[in-house]
Parts: sequence; structure tokens; C-alpha cells
Amino acid sequence: MAKKAQKRSAPKKASTKSVKAARRPVGKAKKAPAASKRASAAAGPATATHPAGLHERARHLHEEIRRSKLTHPSPWTYAPKARAWDERAQVLVEMIVVQGHTPVAIRTLETLHAEVQGDRDFQEARRLF
Repeated sequence: MAKKAQKRSAPKKASTKSVKAARRPVGKAKKAPAASKRASAAAGPATATHPAGLHERARHLHEEIRRSKLTHPSPWTYAPKARAWDERAQVLVEMIVVQGHTPVAIRTLETLHAEVQGDRDFQEARRLF
């Protein structure tokens, strides 16, 4: 008598995403480890000047840059410059969320803010907000 063939399950398809990437929500950032929180808390007097406002200032600058791309009279010439600022501001916001109020974040924000505010094209776009 012939033996019955065992039924086999269908082969599994290979996923294009890793398991961790599939589970993590898109807009969420990783939490900073406790050691970096302690280091940022003990960073010194530079962090005390903007205790809660650093993240808000960075987000506000990011929003202003995005709005300026829409309101500039000549968006075709202004867009590449604003896109670079927009990317830098987005990275800065994410860095502040992850690392906290570090002297590097404060210095980077001040540098980007001065560069953007000093630009004539940005001032023209901001005038039209």
C-alpha cells in the first residue's frame, strides 16, 4: 500500500521590511538612553538659557522655512536654497528630540537661524506670509 504524501504549507514570501521597521510607527523617534539624558542635563549654563524653548524654536524655524517656500514670489529660484534649510532644520528638530538640549544643538540652531534670517530672499518671502 502506498503512503500518503504529507501536505506542505505554501512557501513564505520574503518581506522587504525588517520586523522592527514594520512595528515602529513612522513619526516616532527613539528615546534617548538614560546616560545621554544625564549628560545633557549636566551640560552647563548654556542649556539653562533655553530650557523648554529650544525644541519650540527649532520647530518654529522649520515651519517658517516651509511657509517661505510657498510664499516666495519666485519659487523656482528660491526652492533649492529653502530645501537645504528645510532639511537642516528637520534634522535639528529630530536631534533635539533624541539628544535633548545640548550645546551643539543650541549652536546649530543659532547658526541656522542667523543664516536664514539674514537671507534677503527669506525676508522677502516672510514679508508675504
